[in-house]
Amino acid sequence: MKYIAICGTVGSGKTTMLGKLLDYFGARASFHEERPQDNPFICDYYADSKRWTFHAQVSFLSLYFDDPAWKPGNGETELFFFDRCFLENLVIARYRLDQGDLTQAEFDVLEKLATGIGSLMPKIDKYIYLDCSIQTILEHMRARGRDYEDNLDLMYVYELKTLYDNWRLTLPPERTLTVNMDGGEYDLDKIVRFIEA
Repeated sequence: MKYIAICGTVGSGKTTMLGKLLDYFGARASFHEERPQDNPFICDYYADSKRWTFHAQVSFLSLYFDDPAWKPGNGETELFFFDRCFLENLVIARYRLDQGDLTQAEFDVLEKLATGIGSLMPKIDKYIYLDCSIQTILEHMRARGRDYEDNLDLMYVYELKTLYDNWRLTLPPERTLTVNMDGGEYDLDKIVRFIEA
């Protein structure tokens, strides 16, 4: 099985891209979707991030394990897509550390937990990094209509995107395709060729 991670900041279009790729590959592909709606702390997290960040981050990590389809030998599909790769969660944790919503000790625990578990997970074969402007991110977030995101400000989007842009530089360039999501048009065939190469 080949593992592909669709990466990018909040609102970059990961779930939409996942849907298009699943439509294209059909029965050849399976997936893990982030599913924030299944995080029991998500609303508390957005209402009081200082109180609930650690809980929400641990819960996001745990959601990778309620569906074992990604585990080697558990699926019959050729391709497996992650809607956000596992270690990408540390980018958001880093943002919350910078904002004072996590203590250094809490961040250190999350980093050890994520890095340790990540080392036991399958290696990502290809990364598809979705890049876009602040304006596009805000448009995507408004369009999906999640009530708990209504009060997010421009600085949140800007600062998180900056962390993501820096994180992207750590991805292996020979296994990473960056896709510009501004304007809603991109070459799906190019993405498919990258995945299948």
